[in-house]
Amino acid sequence: IVKKVAKHYGKRPCIVGWQIDNELNCEVDEFYSESDTLAFREFLKKKYKTLDALNEAWGTIVWNQTYTNWKEIYVPRTTVHDSTNPHQVLDYYRFISDSTLRFCKMQSDIIRKYKKPEDFITTNGIFGNVDNHKMEDECLDVLTYDSYPNFAYCLIEDPKHSDDLNDRKWSKNLTEVRSICPHFGIMEQQAGPGGWNFRIHQASPKPGQLRLWTMQSVAHGADFVSFFRWRTCSFGTEIYWHGLNDYSNRPNRRLEELSLVKADFEAIKDIAGHPYEAAVGILCDYDNEWDGQKDVWHGPLRNFSTDGWFRSLQKKHIPFDFVDFREETNLKDLEKYELLVYPHAAILTKERAEILTQYVANGGKLVMGCRTGYKDIYGRCPMQPMPGEAAELCGVTVEDFTFLAPGEPMEYVNWNGKRIPAPVFNDVLEPAFGGKAEGFFEGNYYDGKPALVTKNTGKGLAIYFGGCFAEETADAFLETLSIQTPAPWLVLPEGCELAKRGDQYFVLNYKAQSCEITLKKKVTDRLTGNEIEGTYEVAPYGVLVLL
Repeated sequence: IVKKVAKHYGKRPCIVGWQIDNELNCEVDEFYSESDTLAFREFLKKKYKTLDALNEAWGTIVWNQTYTNWKEIYVPRTTVHDSTNPHQVLDYYRFISDSTLRFCKMQSDIIRKYKKPEDFITTNGIFGNVDNHKMEDECLDVLTYDSYPNFAYCLIEDPKHSDDLNDRKWSKNLTEVRSICPHFGIMEQQAGPGGWNFRIHQASPKPGQLRLWTMQSVAHGADFVSFFRWRTCSFGTEIYWHGLNDYSNRPNRRLEELSLVKADFEAIKDIAGHPYEAAVGILCDYDNEWDGQKDVWHGPLRNFSTDGWFRSLQKKHIPFDFVDFREETNLKDLEKYELLVYPHAAILTKERAEILTQYVANGGKLVMGCRTGYKDIYGRCPMQPMPGEAAELCGVTVEDFTFLAPGEPMEYVNWNGKRIPAPVFNDVLEPAFGGKAEGFFEGNYYDGKPALVTKNTGKGLAIYFGGCFAEETADAFLETLSIQTPAPWLVLPEGCELAKRGDQYFVLNYKAQSCEITLKKKVTDRLTGNEIEGTYEVAPYGVLVLL
């Protein structure tokens, strides 16, 4: 099919790009057919070569799982309490990614034979059990994303009591996209209320929100925006997935708002290609993401802490990047960040620890959280002092560790007189390798024990924190480490987001009410051409681009 389509349309002047498939691994990202089992066996043979090596990596001696024939191995199957072998499941997720990438590359290789040289190849969305960074490198010219901030207002949600910043949370999603492809596109930008006939029913976006959400995408690095969809679907499952054009096929307020977006794009079209600027990076990697999907002892901790850092950075108007920690990652990739946060790197290899040590020695600030370094690349827990490869880097060993039990009060840490939350899980610490205890637990059976250890190496500083990162915890780290907004001349309320592309600053008001900002110097709003200074009122769902 791909060959016939590409051969037929490849040289046509009206074609500018090719989208492979649609939302790879969306809806379903685990596969259990007979062909998947056969392919999984081949994947494992290539990786381990022998059954002895596989049995050791998977710890199959536990619960009598030892394999003596490759045909005995299946993709993970339903068991009592879903108690699958975690090391097998980790390799299964790696296999799904490998299989998805081969499917994608098969198509891109065919298209490249027939397309015009200037036409791009993309696919849309970022979904589970896919190494999206590798897919971008091996299969695509550019990644596109499907941005639907109105999902925050689906009728099953509770936005009044949500702590994830609702539609503003899509800035976190766009940050993840940007980590894969710095100058990405939006293949499906919200155009109206979404909805299938049996789920995802939503209120209609308020006047101004379509423009706000479009500029949210641009602020985070999008150089291409396509709305989904032009005409509202009039039949089928997506009959309520509304486009810019309603069933009536007549002019409407969404089309009027689109004309404002067009004017915005004309005013700032030179921003295309300018990088998003951030001095804070949150490290992440697929080994920990995939292992944590089944491991409740660290996966939920990473999600909790990433959300805490996101809310803190957003409200303090400090732009940040997600930084994918890969085998190819080098010191240059990390040195552009003043602060790196690696919240709960349960799997931490020697090679990654060495790069982090160089980063700190060269003047970087590194923050690591509890449950760091206690697993190997197979997801096993080696019999060695915790936190493994992070011990010498952070100057610490872990003396004890525990979840906070249900019903227990919040645990706190006294950090040089500042009382900060240490929720969810605690590592009780002991300084080592030149580390210094600066924070101590308050309460529980480990009251007074070290909770925060620092170590100076070269020009930089590494901190190990024996807890998870609530928003208030992240606030304290940013203040203590003197991490500031890149626009000290601009005073914004928490309801506004600040983003920076090149030398231009985006201000996005996510509130239904106007808000007041203060500019301590004269700047130009590029969307209107007006110079503004002092107190200024930003309209509900309003946007400024300041230079």
